[in-house]
Amino acid sequence: MNIRLDIKAFNALSLDELYKVLWLRDIVFVVGQKITSESEVDGLDPECHHALLWNGDHVIGTARIFADRQPSIVGRVAVHPDFQHQGLGRKLMEHIGIWLAGRPSELHAQAHLEDWYQSLGWTRHGDIFVEAEIPHVMMTLNLTKEPQ
Repeated sequence: MNIRLDIKAFNALSLDELYKVLWLRDIVFVVGQKITSESEVDGLDPECHHALLWNGDHVIGTARIFADRQPSIVGRVAVHPDFQHQGLGRKLMEHIGIWLAGRPSELHAQAHLEDWYQSLGWTRHGDIFVEAEIPHVMMTLNLTKEPQ
């Protein structure tokens, strides 16, 4: 594999890169998890920086980061189904953690991934809630703990 990682502001994305990000999120969330496309394309992407995990010319992982919010918010974390369970999501999230450079940050994690996010230094706050018909938990990045 020829893996590389980028994080770009929305306006710095080429049309091809934006298409690849939206296509990947469609494959993971709409097709794979049966989330309606209406909630997926929510009009908020222009406010975000976008993490891109590349394998050659293919975007195989992505996330969006509301970097200008306090706290920063990480969301839409997705890895192509053909590349899941290979440690690539961990690489993507570790890269994002470094890029966040200690800024207070939060995310809404799918509840079944809570332990995985905890292993990356995120801490759960509050009860399980439903978002896009999937159980989620709110998590914050623990700034004093290194990823395991």
